[in-house]
Amino acid sequence: MSLPKIRLERCFEVEDGLWRLDGAQERRLVRSLRCRPGDIAEGLLPDGEGKRLLMRLEKSPEGYFLRAAGEISDFREGVSITLLIGLLKADQFDAVLRASSELGIDVIIPLLCERSVPRIPPAGWAGKASRWQKLLDDGTSVSGAVFPPRILPPVTLGELDWDTLPDERYAAVISRVSRPISEARPSVKAAYAVGPEGDWSENELSVLGEHGFIPVTLGGRIMRAS
Repeated sequence: MSLPKIRLERCFEVEDGLWRLDGAQERRLVRSLRCRPGDIAEGLLPDGEGKRLLMRLEKSPEGYFLRAAGEISDFREGVSITLLIGLLKADQFDAVLRASSELGIDVIIPLLCERSVPRIPPAGWAGKASRWQKLLDDGTSVSGAVFPPRILPPVTLGELDWDTLPDERYAAVISRVSRPISEARPSVKAAYAVGPEGDWSENELSVLGEHGFIPVTLGGRIMRAS
């Protein structure tokens, strides 16, 4: 049976092994998931190497607390994935973020592509970042991933720092020269690039090719970018 999960970095550590729930975490655990004092939950703590802790829910006049009652051995994926994703409309991009947090993506780089419909001015990034990171945190609270994906500010391909990407690189491309994605078996680290709703422009495909991205496909049908 899966235990309810709480992100401990959002809570306040009163003392070693004891965390007080903030309002949002209390609502989720007590009201939404209907946990009661004495129930066991799973605490996700990304500090350092990351930990998954067995926690017992306690209540006092000061509020609700979680006390560590043991540690769960963590399973870490053997592959580290960086996702470059063309900026999509709000509902589609939210779907990408939720899926990324469940699938184990490590880094997400939103791309301002030539055919991207949404445009985010630098002044609007802070508000978007906060909302997007909350979606990622909430997604890992469901999947049980200790480390939520890290999302970077949106950039164009011309602004991208290519040296920060893994050497193994693949791009979703609708083309006869694309390889089946099943043949792309990353060893340790890899980057995957997916275009916006309108797909990549010819110029963007050229830039990706110049920087070592191998075209891959999921098959003969065209799917939504998300």
